[in-house]
Amino acid sequence: MYIRFMQTNLEKRTNFRIFKHNKKETNMKINATNINRIHDVLITDIQRLLFKQYNEMKVRFNVTDEDYDTQNTLLYDEVYKCKTLNDVNELVISYQDLFDAYEDIGVCTLEGTMNYIFKLLR
Repeated sequence: MYIRFMQTNLEKRTNFRIFKHNKKETNMKINATNINRIHDVLITDIQRLLFKQYNEMKVRFNVTDEDYDTQNTLLYDEVYKCKTLNDVNELVISYQDLFDAYEDIGVCTLEGTMNYIFKLLR
């Protein structure tokens, strides 16, 4: 697409090229053999973090076992919907309150999520 600017007699005619930039969503698909393993490690680690948070909250607030069970059910549903790295990143972002340590701050970025998964798979 070219845009021509109005010109006077003293100016040269100029054309400017306008580039259309379409933002592509990062959609790194994970193959079927690896996705099952990633689901397993995500559930295990996020359950561990949820249990830690549950024990801390139980002391301060009136949190029941039923609340914890509900959170686990929601966790399973959300994890099994993850098919791409972007899906896993969105899951980690939705549970960002569980990642409170200083070294976990970057886990909510796409690169941080990828490194988090690699760390879990070791």
